[in-house]
Amino acid sequence: MSEDHPGTGDRTAPEPGTPPVIRLRAVSRTFPGPPPVTALHPHDLEIARGEYAAVVGPSGSGKSTFLNLLGLLDRPSGGTYELDGIDTGALSEARRTALRGLRIGFVFQSFHLLPYRTAMENVMLAQVYTGSPRAGRADAARRVLERVGLGHRAEALPSRMSGGERQRVAVARALVNRPSLLLCDEPTGNLDSATALRVMELFEELHEGGLTLLVITHDREVADRARRTITIRDGRLTAAGTAAER
Repeated sequence: MSEDHPGTGDRTAPEPGTPPVIRLRAVSRTFPGPPPVTALHPHDLEIARGEYAAVVGPSGSGKSTFLNLLGLLDRPSGGTYELDGIDTGALSEARRTALRGLRIGFVFQSFHLLPYRTAMENVMLAQVYTGSPRAGRADAARRVLERVGLGHRAEALPSRMSGGERQRVAVARALVNRPSLLLCDEPTGNLDSATALRVMELFEELHEGGLTLLVITHDREVADRARRTITIRDGRLTAAGTAAER
């Protein structure tokens, strides 16, 4: 598996023939019973490089199952999932873990920051897991913190930060390895409306810089800020067009 992959902030259009970041072909997930429970029905889906899409649905609709499949945290029961043109079903667990660390940045509702580590240290830890050279970790962490507007808070602990600042540290941690995909799970769920708005504005800036984003949410206002909406209900996906087409 090659470790060359697109970085964030690439404003150029994809080269002709470039595979989509996500390509699903009849992907499904059924949990064994008795009786078996189908959490995700077979579906085809593509997310192009540079796209900003939202997956919206109520609790129990299958969003978590979908997130786990896209994030390589679970395997589908059927179908194929290609990430950056790589058939993930053909990979060992070790190679799936490596692919996940290099090509997917995760942003969660609860931030998942280590409380006794500074913002800088939390971001640097993401590089440890991918084997990035030690010498460049601090510089890379500082650059992404500056990119999300927190260069001045690099030495602050999460307990000394607002919710919005903690979420921006989490975004910086997700960006530091220059992923192909930013995968966000209810990223504004623990934020007040004004702070949530600032985080969504940050996502729009990242999208304008060329990053591929997929936001999973139950909040229709959050979903409407994306350029494309995918609805999930009872494990069935319905993909709408882009914002320009709707």
